[in-house]
Amino acid sequence: MRRESIPLLDFLKETKGSILILTHENPDGDALGSAMGLYLFLKKQGKDVTVGCKDRVPHFLDFIPHSEEVISIPDGRFYDIGIIVDSAGFYRAGAEVKVAKRIRIDHHVGGEFYGRHDFIDPKAPATASLVYELISAWDESLIDAEIATCIYAGLATDTGFFRYSNTNEYTFELAKKLVSFGADPNYVYRMFAERESVNKMKLIAKVLETLTLYEDGLVAGITIFDRFFKETGTDYTDSEGLVNYPRSIEGVEVAFAMIEKPEEGVWKVSLRSKLNADVSKIAERLGGGGHKYASGCKIKANSYEEALDKLLSEIRKQLELQKILH
Repeated sequence: MRRESIPLLDFLKETKGSILILTHENPDGDALGSAMGLYLFLKKQGKDVTVGCKDRVPHFLDFIPHSEEVISIPDGRFYDIGIIVDSAGFYRAGAEVKVAKRIRIDHHVGGEFYGRHDFIDPKAPATASLVYELISAWDESLIDAEIATCIYAGLATDTGFFRYSNTNEYTFELAKKLVSFGADPNYVYRMFAERESVNKMKLIAKVLETLTLYEDGLVAGITIFDRFFKETGTDYTDSEGLVNYPRSIEGVEVAFAMIEKPEEGVWKVSLRSKLNADVSKIAERLGGGGHKYASGCKIKANSYEEALDKLLSEIRKQLELQKILH
């Protein structure tokens, strides 16, 4: 996928200032892979660049090259340029940062826009693919095995290892290129998906006991109460991917996972759909966002029941709008 011009490319070539690359809080594979791929490339170009995240790198992503160099934000430093990747806006960083110019690289629909240097394409299979476009247009010869692994990790995880609807011909072409640069598909899959702890298995067992069907089986959801983490010796990062359990049930159009976050006073919600329902609309009405088939939001409520009612009400509304409810 070649573009006639990428305004961000010329801007980064010319800049002499300090650059902070940000991921959203609780980073996933696309966020961290995109950030680290861009970071490693800009370092090769001699730029003053830092990668920051509010949360520590989760275990399932610590294989991404140089992820130990991610700093914790806020760090109190002022940066000339802030680039947030795979996010609807800087608010998704979850922490205040001091930057003179804001830029966004993303493949989500909507969100905040900061100017002509934003690089946003909702048709891209992953933010990592946009990072690849940017750096390959600059100097593809600098893509080594580490940069390729970062970008491949973002592409593979955000397409469900090439199973989701954002998988297309271009996705496979890009994956092939990244492998030719040294990315190892088997290594990335094993590191991401086959290093679970016994404690996480115990967490999954507790969570599946909460599995509930709604709307005659069109909707399925699970709940991860904070006490589950304490009882199993796990933490929030271990909730990654659990929403795929209710999503996998035959006949389900919308799946959700509600995760209790008492320190923030909210319920973090992950939403998934299969074919017809647009869960991004549900998330947007609840203050979040994302893709048609994968979105998220946070719900403030005085109780679990209140949060669940708010969520189910918006899901029902979307199913009715799309005439999926009979």
